[in-house]
Amino acid sequence: MGEDKANLIYDGETFTKRIIRRLSEQAEDAKIIVDEILLSARDESQAVQLKEREHVHIVFDHYYDCGPLAGMEAALRECRNEFVFVTSCDMPFVDAVLLQELFEKWSEVDGTDAVIPVGQEGRIYGLCGLYKKEIYPHVKECLDSGIYKVRLLLEDLNTASVNVSDLTEGETKLRNINTKEDYRKYVKCKNAHGIPIVSIVAYSGTGKTTFLVRLIPELKKRGLKIAVVKHDAHDFEIDREGKDSYKITQAGADVTGLISDHKAVIMENRSVEAWKLLDRIEDVDLILTEGFKHGHWPKIMLHREETGKPIPVDPRECLAVVSDVHVEDAGKLFSFDDVSEVAAYLADYCG
Repeated sequence: MGEDKANLIYDGETFTKRIIRRLSEQAEDAKIIVDEILLSARDESQAVQLKEREHVHIVFDHYYDCGPLAGMEAALRECRNEFVFVTSCDMPFVDAVLLQELFEKWSEVDGTDAVIPVGQEGRIYGLCGLYKKEIYPHVKECLDSGIYKVRLLLEDLNTASVNVSDLTEGETKLRNINTKEDYRKYVKCKNAHGIPIVSIVAYSGTGKTTFLVRLIPELKKRGLKIAVVKHDAHDFEIDREGKDSYKITQAGADVTGLISDHKAVIMENRSVEAWKLLDRIEDVDLILTEGFKHGHWPKIMLHREETGKPIPVDPRECLAVVSDVHVEDAGKLFSFDDVSEVAAYLADYCG
């Protein structure tokens, strides 16, 4: 992925926060008590990056560079409960229903050490299963012996298997996001109010704003309400010197607001993470950002050969590419004259 998958964004929250919420908050409806949440981190530096720490106990690896089994060792060592459900940070679709169904399987088999989903061609989902705390010595022995694969640990345990097809939406819930292509394909990014976000990305001079000015009326024709947020690499000033609001800002107000009968603006006079600002937008059908080519949101890339600049991002990471020349690996390719077709594509994307 090229970055920490735990902090990737899905529907306005990190993978980590989403997994914790779906497992803990939904557990009561699934008739399961979850009273302990352990989050595995390699070290303190990674723990600082894992932002969702409320009500979560961070456990650190005692075995370094030994893969996920080291995280399981840390969790089993410190947990206080008899059963531990293990899942990885790149599986944002797991939920408490899956946990309940695995636990039901446990009650059917005596002497079980672990309950593990098994998919097509025998794929073992060892990082999305139920384990007994008492297997801790086996995990430690594996690590001490240089055995780091969860699959090899399971061969030494009394393991009960559950076919993925027997689990509710099992194939979806057990899907893990390993690459940027997976992320683009399976995670339609939205803000906290469920509004899709798409970034229009290109190098300066390609014509992002010109393209947006042509695209927005086409989207409006299709009945969509549109928000546009522009990334500015430089400081900008929308307030004018001499105005009362300017004086208030200069006096040190952290947030300044202006409201009239026809428009309103909130000015954050401090650094704000982009996703926090996008989360505030309501009552539109689509949020378009101009820029943020390094952001996590799905992208439509613009490329003009005449600028002499290279392709700004990998076409395989983009929903679509708008270009004046053929672009290899573009899943969906439009010309700059295909504004209406791009609008139709975005309308379909928004449902």
